[in-house]
Amino acid sequence: MAINSFPSQAGGGQANLNYIGSVHMETFNRSWTQGGGAGYYALYSTNQENGYAYFVGTGTSTGAPLNRLISVTHAFTRVDIIAPQNDMISLYKAEVKSTAVFPNPFDADNTIGKLAVPSFPTIIRSSGNFVLPNNALPLINVLVNGAGAQGGHHHCGGGGGGGAVVKLTAYQAVGTTAVSIGSPSGDSNHAGGRTYFGNVYALGGGGGGYHGSHNPASATNTGNASQAINTEVGNGGGAGGHNNSNHRFGGSGFTQTASTGLGLTGTPIYVGGFSGGNSSGSDTQQSGGAGGGGAGGNGTNGDNSNPGSGGPGHSSDISGTNLGFGAGGPGGRSNNNNNQSFGNFGSPSNYGHGGRGAGSGQSGHSGGDSGTVIVRYYIP
Repeated sequence: MAINSFPSQAGGGQANLNYIGSVHMETFNRSWTQGGGAGYYALYSTNQENGYAYFVGTGTSTGAPLNRLISVTHAFTRVDIIAPQNDMISLYKAEVKSTAVFPNPFDADNTIGKLAVPSFPTIIRSSGNFVLPNNALPLINVLVNGAGAQGGHHHCGGGGGGGAVVKLTAYQAVGTTAVSIGSPSGDSNHAGGRTYFGNVYALGGGGGGYHGSHNPASATNTGNASQAINTEVGNGGGAGGHNNSNHRFGGSGFTQTASTGLGLTGTPIYVGGFSGGNSSGSDTQQSGGAGGGGAGGNGTNGDNSNPGSGGPGHSSDISGTNLGFGAGGPGGRSNNNNNQSFGNFGSPSNYGHGGRGAGSGQSGHSGGDSGTVIVRYYIP
C-alpha cells in the first residue's frame, strides 16, 4: 500500500511522526515492497544499531542512514535496507509545517535578529585541537588565516605575500576539531604554510622575489626553477628590483574554491587571491622591490624612486577587537632600504602578514607571520 495521507496516530509516540510498519532483518540485506510519495521519512532501528537504507523509485533513489529524518523528493516503490541481522526496522512518515528563513543570527554583519547569546573567542596560534565546551551550541564562527611568506633576501627584495583568509559562519562543530597552524616560509621564493581547521584550510602567502632574476612565488610561476616551490599561494609575493625585464612581475594569488580547501559548510567566504606588485624600475640598485599582495588587495609597484608597499590585509572583529589578517610585506631598495609600510596596518603586528624585502646587501629582510585560527563559540 502506498503512503499518501493518513491521520496522526493516537496513543503515544512523537507528535506528527506517523508509524507505517516494521520489518524483521532475517538477513543483513532486505528489500521491502513499500510505496510512498515525496515527503519526510525516518527508519528507526529497534536495537539502535547503525545501518543504511535506500528509498527506490523509478530511475532514482535516495539513500540515508538509519535513525535520521530524511527528505525524499520523489515517489518510491520499495525500501532497500542494510542493517544487522535480527534487528527490527520501523518506518515513519513525518508531517511538517512550512517555515521561513530569518536573518542569520550568527552573521556578524546582521543587525536584525542577531543571536542574543553570550559568545567567547579563542585565538589559536599553535597546532593542536579545538575542543568545543560541552554546554556550547554546536554552531561556531571561525576565521582561518594562512601564514605569511618571507620577503626577498637579497638587495631590492620584494615583499612577501600575506596569508589568505577563510571565514565560516554557523559552522557545525561537535567535540574536537584538529587545528594545524601554518609556518611562515623560511626562504625567499617559497610560500607560507597552509592553516587547517579540520578539513578547511587557508593558503599561505607567496615569497618575495629578489635581485638576480629570481621571481616571486606565485600561483602561475614557479620562481627559480632549481627550488621546490609551492605554487598555490593565497596572495603573491612582490617582484624584486634590479632585475631584467623577464623577472619584474609580481606573483599572482590563487582563489580557493569548495574543492580547494573551502568545503561547502558554514557558508565559506574566501578573502585573498591578490597579486604582488611589479618592479617597474631599471636594472640597477636604484630599482625598488615591489610590495607583496595582501588578503585585502594587491601590493604596489616598486620603481627607481621608492620600493612598493604591501597590499592591505583583511579586517575582522571576530575576536572582539578589530584585527588585521594577511597584510602584504613592503619591498626594499638599496639606497633607502625598506621604509615602506605593511599593508594598511602600518606595522607587522597584524596576523599572517608577509615579510619585508631586503634593502642594501642581504640585510633588512624579515620573515612572515605564522597562521592563525580564531573560533567564536556560543554558550546559552
